[in-house]
Amino acid sequence: MNIDEDDTRLFRPLEPGEFGIYTELDELPVSGCPVYLMKGVGGICLSGTATVQVFGHRFRIVRGMVLALFPWQLASIKEVSDDFGIRFFRISHDMFTDTLSSLWRPRPGFFFYMRTHIASEPREEYVGRFLNFCDLLAYRAENAPAICRRESVMQLLRVFYWDIYATYLNDPQAEKTAYTHKEELAFRFMQTIVEEHSPNKDVAYFAERLGITPKYLTNLMNEISGQSARDWIVYYTIFEIKALLRESAMDLKTIVARVNFPDQSTLSRFFRRYTGMSPSQYRKNIHF
Repeated sequence: MNIDEDDTRLFRPLEPGEFGIYTELDELPVSGCPVYLMKGVGGICLSGTATVQVFGHRFRIVRGMVLALFPWQLASIKEVSDDFGIRFFRISHDMFTDTLSSLWRPRPGFFFYMRTHIASEPREEYVGRFLNFCDLLAYRAENAPAICRRESVMQLLRVFYWDIYATYLNDPQAEKTAYTHKEELAFRFMQTIVEEHSPNKDVAYFAERLGITPKYLTNLMNEISGQSARDWIVYYTIFEIKALLRESAMDLKTIVARVNFPDQSTLSRFFRRYTGMSPSQYRKNIHF
């Protein structure tokens, strides 16, 4: 397949800092102080022990455990033994969203589920398997043609995240998780966004649907996730648009109707504002 010079300008390259594989703990985007993550992490514990805390849930990490941390989780790491070793990939928030948007339209419960399921059971066979996976990721990141390097890495990452999502779907306890009142409100807010989002529905609209004030909803989401209610509305809307743009048979007019925008120009302006490219440019990136 030949790609002319003008077309190559539309393909999105793998930017510095967007993706990497590491073994140094300093490269892990968590520390002893809790912080809301802006990157995703997938890793394997090779030796020693450490305690990772996510939203108050503590996990003792030992050899053979596969670790998965998502953007917007409040996380910290403590009680790190001197011999603690880990190999992990780190992915930007934007690349994380692009990776997941091609797999499924996420149930809000999945993100809550991942607060309490950040690590697998320890199994020795996971070590070699994950190390081989990292080697393959590293090879793609370094040797795939530059024009499609980012997409090549994401194709492999989709396998990792799909396995996690499949575990969630097949866990009979997943939908029985007990939430606090605030978590229940946040869950309902996210569910309502998925079902009803449109450019003319703002924080006030969703707050009214939940029977609370816009200020309370904003403060609630900041407390629960570290992001504002407005950020979550934008996130889910962009996520949905990206997922639909990956459906090559679906024209833009149909997508506009599916995401409740009044016209194509409004959708294009919205999408460009938050992604830096038009819907057609984004689609061309993923359908060479």
